[in-house]
Amino acid sequence: MARAVPLKNETSRLEDYLEAIYSLFEEKGYASTVDISDRLQVRPPTVTSMVQKLAKKGYLIHEPYRGMRLTESGEKLARSVVSRHHVISEFLGMIGVGEKVAYEDTEGIEHHIQPVTFRKIERLVEFLRKNPDYLKAVREYVDG
Repeated sequence: MARAVPLKNETSRLEDYLEAIYSLFEEKGYASTVDISDRLQVRPPTVTSMVQKLAKKGYLIHEPYRGMRLTESGEKLARSVVSRHHVISEFLGMIGVGEKVAYEDTEGIEHHIQPVTFRKIERLVEFLRKNPDYLKAVREYVDG
């Protein structure tokens, strides 16, 4: 089995693919090239190329005509991306950002946020969930 190579210098696109594959497995129990293509709105040959790259980097195992599965490191990274997505999206919703804008902003932020910043936002979201009066005060303040 190939050893996972860190994604430090890779594009956010690799993370998008891992997130899509992970989500499809959670929803359907499998991820096909067509499913990934539909999810990410790219052509199937583009998916095939990226799946090969992810396999080469050790993030998934792909057997042509048989399917694919995430490796342990691929699943760990995918769960991390999904977590960042959920927390950032929830935070933006908490401060009153509309759903469409929150989704678009989350897609950009989730790939570029530093771990220390993410942990602070994650803790703030947790605090606001547990303290609805503070959340209400924050919403009233930012809504002006």
